[in-house]
Amino acid sequence: MKKNFLLVSVAGLPNILSDFIPDNGLGVLASALISTGRNVKILDFNQPSLFSDVFTDEISGFLERFSHRVFIEGKSPSFIDLFKLKRIDNKLEKNKRRFSEKFQAYLEDFVQREKIDCIGFKLWAGDGFRWSVDAGVYLKKRFPNLKIIGGGPQVDIFGEEIYKVGNSFDALCYGEGEETIQYLADFVAGEIKIEDIPNIIFRKEDGAVVRTPRKLIEDLDKLPIPVYTPDVYLNINEKLKILVLDESRGCPNSCHFCIHPIKSGKRRVKSPSRIIKEIKDAKDKYGVTLFRYAGSSTPGSFMMSVAEKIIEEKLDVKYASFGHINEFDIDFTLLKTSGCEAIFFGLESTDEKILREGMNKNIDIEKAKMVLSECNGAGIFTVVSLIYPAPFETQDTRKKTIDFIKEVRPNSVMVQFAGIYPGTLWFKYPERFNFTIQDRETYPYKTMTYQIKNLFPPTFWEPLPYKINGKPFSEYAKDTALFQKELQEAGMDVSISDEAYLIYRASGFSTIKDFLNTNRYYFYSGNREKLEEEIASINKEAVIIK
Repeated sequence: MKKNFLLVSVAGLPNILSDFIPDNGLGVLASALISTGRNVKILDFNQPSLFSDVFTDEISGFLERFSHRVFIEGKSPSFIDLFKLKRIDNKLEKNKRRFSEKFQAYLEDFVQREKIDCIGFKLWAGDGFRWSVDAGVYLKKRFPNLKIIGGGPQVDIFGEEIYKVGNSFDALCYGEGEETIQYLADFVAGEIKIEDIPNIIFRKEDGAVVRTPRKLIEDLDKLPIPVYTPDVYLNINEKLKILVLDESRGCPNSCHFCIHPIKSGKRRVKSPSRIIKEIKDAKDKYGVTLFRYAGSSTPGSFMMSVAEKIIEEKLDVKYASFGHINEFDIDFTLLKTSGCEAIFFGLESTDEKILREGMNKNIDIEKAKMVLSECNGAGIFTVVSLIYPAPFETQDTRKKTIDFIKEVRPNSVMVQFAGIYPGTLWFKYPERFNFTIQDRETYPYKTMTYQIKNLFPPTFWEPLPYKINGKPFSEYAKDTALFQKELQEAGMDVSISDEAYLIYRASGFSTIKDFLNTNRYYFYSGNREKLEEEIASINKEAVIIK
């Protein structure tokens, strides 16, 4: 008898337009199941309608007025505004708990109606993690024979620790899941034992937690092409018509703070011809012309090879990508001609000691200056990420980075304070990097269940349980804000990612500033109708008219 599978993703309340990009991870997992004859549906709750499920008229009304003054009129909130905002935030948290119950009831009905045998949750951070874990517990009580699987970012970061907050999972899938989910399908059908499946974590009957060996997919060209048809991806028509191209996995670098090498090992790359096939498939089946490369370190030489084929075959597309400065001795003008709109470079700092000892990033600053200038000069929107404060940060290193940015003047600078993830060297040996973790035993649980207060800037969040260079959360969060403010006063933007710029180019807004401020207003106030109108407008612009 053919088994029925359901893949679910809910990441919490949406924050930015890229939250509405179809989930290529779910799309390729569904395709892997279909290739073995299984039935599968995708429920992606990351859509504007989620605001209607959580916001009341009172919450929407206050946030509408508050966000208009802040983001549209540019006024600073008063003390009374902040006091009222705190009260609204308390009501919002209550509504999130009510939504969790509604979410559970919806899934219960779906599982029963569609006779689902196995449900897989993509586990994100924050509210989405809590909602998914609670739904798993609820569904296991209602349907004891239902197999419940967890995967996604939280499993890659926290692994076995997830069983401390969610005991309903029959298995947690880490690493790469396309082959693993096919084995899991055989397990659901009773054809193999769970301990014979690679890339999973499961709990034995005696309570012991077991992690099976990791298995990487060596030939990425053999991966199935993601499926986005409405019969499988049930709400695909509510998503943005931008697709993610899974062109590479893993990374040749071993940055001390990064989870990617741990998750996916050394880098493997699809062939350029396979990527061209995926682009053509997306254009022919879905009318999509906007793309973003998925890799954490897409090689510049690979991008050049694909760009040449795009130009040769006269494919009318626009795309964005991540890039490592050391791998971009390339012709940026050719990339621009092929449709490259934006590239995101992970610079993190311009101080040699911080880069070498604090991060294990082998970046030549003079080369970085040349690469960023050439990228920008070719008309490609150039984004730089910085970690501030970083390990070993001083006033001198701060000034060095600020001066570099002011000289090179990339189009956008994304700044965040150092984050410490289990599995990384920063977590294993915090003292080596000037970090102090308050309680190593409880740290995974505290960070895994951490709830970001989206209505407030980071300085108002619950303190994170670690210090950077001896400074507690309240101080380093303030340092980050002041760093961003100095860049803004120098005329730099600190909030535009590469995919945000790609979306802007199809949005119809006359300036990037209007695009950003209007969308901050929409998201902060939870304006579902305006966001749906914007998605429809962008999709109309992004679709080939046949």
